[in-house]
Amino acid sequence: MAPSPSRPSLGNRFRLLLSREGRDKRTREQLRAAKNALATAIRAQIGVGLARHFLERESPYRDDPRLRAMLEDGVLERAALIRKPPHLLHFYRRLILGLERTPRSILEIGVKGGGSTALWKTLFPTATVVGLDRKLKRWLEPGRTTDGVVYVEGDQTDAALLKQLAADHGPFSLVIDDGSHVSDDQVETIRRLVRHVEPGGFYVIEDVHTTTLEPGELPGDYGEDVWADFVSTVFDRLRKGPEAPDTPGARLAEKLSPLIDELLVARQVLAIRVRSPTGP
Repeated sequence: MAPSPSRPSLGNRFRLLLSREGRDKRTREQLRAAKNALATAIRAQIGVGLARHFLERESPYRDDPRLRAMLEDGVLERAALIRKPPHLLHFYRRLILGLERTPRSILEIGVKGGGSTALWKTLFPTATVVGLDRKLKRWLEPGRTTDGVVYVEGDQTDAALLKQLAADHGPFSLVIDDGSHVSDDQVETIRRLVRHVEPGGFYVIEDVHTTTLEPGELPGDYGEDVWADFVSTVFDRLRKGPEAPDTPGARLAEKLSPLIDELLVARQVLAIRVRSPTGP
């Protein structure tokens, strides 16, 4: 008896269907919808089943043969999974313990494929979770998704958009800037949004190290390194220290210091705890 042929992988079956029906627009749309549904299902389950493994090591999905096969075959994109490294997730674990109350509203700027927004929604099911990105992945339709996350497509420096987000969903218990990582964009965004963080809430800026990298280490220009002077000036304001230097980072700190109750600094990330504005 001749041996039975091996069954093609899921990814190969997808490609086979596409090649056979390459001229069939409806078939292509159906396959694309199936891949999007798979990405959505995986993303929603990360917070339930795999989240703790992301605290232990980077890309733990490589240890799962089914997920690894789907990634290798192109059926699933890595963007659907949590993209934050373990040290950053540990930072958030400590940060969340410092919240004075259960978050009411969370805004993350730069959501990639929605892995981390799905995690926030799993951790805080009663909170409104909003994800903003310049170009949403195809499985993240603008509006409220099936898992309750609200996705918005737009630029983090769009003043009118940020104002509308704050009006619709603020005040925020937690704002995370994981967007362009360009210092000018980060500065513009915090200036506009920090006043829409509730007292006791946190404003987080990720990847504050990009401006210190040598040319060629990352593609593009991430601007001037403002965060070293920002941190030192906030520290001086908290301890009523000497006058700050006249630099962009120091000027930003001087402007925002009346709103800052605490400053937390860790590897490649910083966070400020917001207090009520002083004065009338």
